[in-house]
Amino acid sequence: MTLNRGSEFRKWDLHVHSPFTILNNQFERLEDGSPGIEKFIEKIKSQEVSAIGLTNYFNFSEKDFNLKKKLEEEGIVTFLNLEIRLSNINKEDQLFDYHIIFDPMLQDNIIKNLLGQLKASIGSTDKAFNNLTPNEVEHTANISFEKLIESLESDKELDGRYLKGFLARGHGSATSDSDPKNQAVYEKICINSDFIIHSSCDNPETCTSGKKCNHNNNEKDRDYWLNKSKYIRPLLQSSDAHSLDQIGEKYSWIKSDLTFDGLKQIKYEPEYRVSLFNDKPSLEKDELVIDRIGYPGEEIYLSENLNTIIGGRSTGKSTLLNSIAKKLGNEVDDSSYYFEDIDNFHVFWRDEKEDYTRKVHYIPQEYMFSLAKNNRMLKKLVGDIIQSKGMDSAIKTYEQNCSNLQSEIRQLFHDYKETKRSQAELVKPEAERQATLDRIKIYEVQKQKLLKNGSITDDERELFDKMNEELEINVSKYESHQFDLSYITKLTITDVELHQDSFDEPSEPLRSKLDVIVDSLNSNIRKEFNDKVEKLKSDIIEDMKSINKDIAKIKNNKLFQKCVKYLESNNEIVKLDTSIKSENEILSKIDRFDSKVKFLTTKENKIKKDIILKYKQYSVFRTRLQDSFDISEKDDLKITVNFSLDDLYSEFDYINARGFAKQKFIDKLSSNFDAVVDKIFEDDTLTFNGNRDKLSHIEHFFSKNFYSYHFDIQYQNDKFEQMPPGKKAFIVLKLILDFSDSKIPVLIDQPEDSLDNRAIYKELTAYIKKTKLNRQIILVTHNPNIVVAGDCENVIVANHEVDSSKNKNGKTFDYINGSLENSTKDTDSDFTLQKHSIKEHVCDILEGGRIAFLKRESKYDLQEGI
Repeated sequence: MTLNRGSEFRKWDLHVHSPFTILNNQFERLEDGSPGIEKFIEKIKSQEVSAIGLTNYFNFSEKDFNLKKKLEEEGIVTFLNLEIRLSNINKEDQLFDYHIIFDPMLQDNIIKNLLGQLKASIGSTDKAFNNLTPNEVEHTANISFEKLIESLESDKELDGRYLKGFLARGHGSATSDSDPKNQAVYEKICINSDFIIHSSCDNPETCTSGKKCNHNNNEKDRDYWLNKSKYIRPLLQSSDAHSLDQIGEKYSWIKSDLTFDGLKQIKYEPEYRVSLFNDKPSLEKDELVIDRIGYPGEEIYLSENLNTIIGGRSTGKSTLLNSIAKKLGNEVDDSSYYFEDIDNFHVFWRDEKEDYTRKVHYIPQEYMFSLAKNNRMLKKLVGDIIQSKGMDSAIKTYEQNCSNLQSEIRQLFHDYKETKRSQAELVKPEAERQATLDRIKIYEVQKQKLLKNGSITDDERELFDKMNEELEINVSKYESHQFDLSYITKLTITDVELHQDSFDEPSEPLRSKLDVIVDSLNSNIRKEFNDKVEKLKSDIIEDMKSINKDIAKIKNNKLFQKCVKYLESNNEIVKLDTSIKSENEILSKIDRFDSKVKFLTTKENKIKKDIILKYKQYSVFRTRLQDSFDISEKDDLKITVNFSLDDLYSEFDYINARGFAKQKFIDKLSSNFDAVVDKIFEDDTLTFNGNRDKLSHIEHFFSKNFYSYHFDIQYQNDKFEQMPPGKKAFIVLKLILDFSDSKIPVLIDQPEDSLDNRAIYKELTAYIKKTKLNRQIILVTHNPNIVVAGDCENVIVANHEVDSSKNKNGKTFDYINGSLENSTKDTDSDFTLQKHSIKEHVCDILEGGRIAFLKRESKYDLQEGI
């Protein structure tokens, strides 16, 4: 039994020559000389080719028609492919090959009649296709494109039930370089053709094209006809088989029903309906695809791509979707309907498991619109995306860096305040330096006069002065060494610690290795430090011993002792010495004060500079975060991290608002933040309320990072907050699906209720067509654009039984499914679903359905009657 899950990829080869082909027939023959038909059929079946184009030149014999019937009896859908030559020439100056593929449901006599009407040029005469000799077919027969088209279009029995195409040679260029006039003919051929048929190299192992072949003709030609040619056409790979061995070597995967209407879909969706890969395109994981759903007496098979559920009001569209969601553990709103007998509702996955622990992404009706309006929910969604993309580590690193920086600035500001306190505690000596020096000079002059009149000679006095000066120097050195010795005795060294700018944790083996390295470093550093400190102490002690010897030598000098004794015995000199000593102490205090002022001022300036430099690192961290933060998709949807200033009026509400100083301060922060930071210590223009002063203002300023980060959503350079509501809802859908690495099925209930029509047709449709290639979608809709322009693989039509619209077996809700091209119907049926084809249901149920089909079919200037 053939399962109906809508359009599916199947293997097609629309250029397989009949075993009765007139030219280049290499098929095996039986003993009686007839072709081996059974082997031909068996080879096609063994290669799992579902549909073929049974090809012959200019004519089909009765044997071809009989073979078509046999192939169809074996389940192989067979299109007759008439290969002819047009009278214009291609690049190789050969007659131009052309193909007409007929609807397999056409009666044989209609095609036979056409073959009698079509006339080939044989030299100066015309001859019906079905009367051509093999020699004429091989060497001379051709027909002008104009005559061919005229005959096809005028044949009322054909009724347009054929497709036309030509053989691609030279990546799209089929005209002769030697005759520019042929360009006009070529243009006309392209305009009036439906497909490009191909039998080109895509495999070096089977290549017969020579050394220059790149083995990628399929890829290049497909790209040309889809993206570069002004006539967009589907490219079909085919075997052009003239022997059994060639069957199955080259083929196309076509996603459609095995019907002529199915084949026609390649005209409307040449990119998505045709694949030239060797393997069948399919979602990889069976456990992520719902195969079918079952409820009492019925099963609905699903496509792995897009499934749409349509129907009139209250026909059970959302009921079916909600039942799937409910059965798979999703929360369904109390106001939403699902099957009452949910226990007998079943969901089967493609791996044949009935597993209700598996997840789907369920997006209820108007959920996107509600989320777009709800900042809290939107923020959570963005947060989840950031976490799923691993960008939360960048945020955490930024926050940790800012926290560490804040602590460092806090410590620096503590040091700054301590320095200011020390400056405030300094007491300036009452005496002035120059006045003190002047007094010392006066006392020294008076002392020298007394010494001249005493028992000490001038030479002795001069020598004593030198020894006394040397003694004072040595005593000062000794005291300095005592301080240094005390200082280095108290020194300690901090251990080395590892630091890494992120929250990442190393593996346990790596951590152990790093610990060994750090322990070894610390041990070596401590030893080296202690050794060098001990050496310093030893050197200082040796210097102190040497200085002590020099001091003792001076004090033990007889002349020095004589002079000291003399000075101590002279009251006037003693008084002068006392005064000189007192003034020197005052001078020392003045020097110490000046030194402390200079030291503290230098320290203050350095700390201020360090605070400013540290504070500016916030800007570095902001830039680093923005540079490393990358969440984006190929179609220009991205989430960026940006920064904005906090409410500065609130932050600085303590600044007196009289005058313009506060406003200028805030304006300058907004326009040139760093300039304010650079000058904040010197800014004396502000006044403050309450207990605030300049120091507390500066402390508050440097304790805060006034920039807060936020996340912005952008799509094609439009900011989310500036988008209209419909577009916002569409972006929410993209955020939910695009930024998730999950490939679980998606259930969406009537997304158009959140979107405007322009967004549906132009963006949502394109988005669905892209997304369905990577994950299964089940979607309820009443909009034809989603179904038709979205090229839905499987349309599920819902019906609620009422007197005027009956269901089989009297069911309250019933469903039928199939592809857009599905033409199956029973016009005599009493049941609504069975009475019409899927296409008719789409046109009847969905307002604008017929227009949607016309838009789809006119996309590449191809129109069909509906």
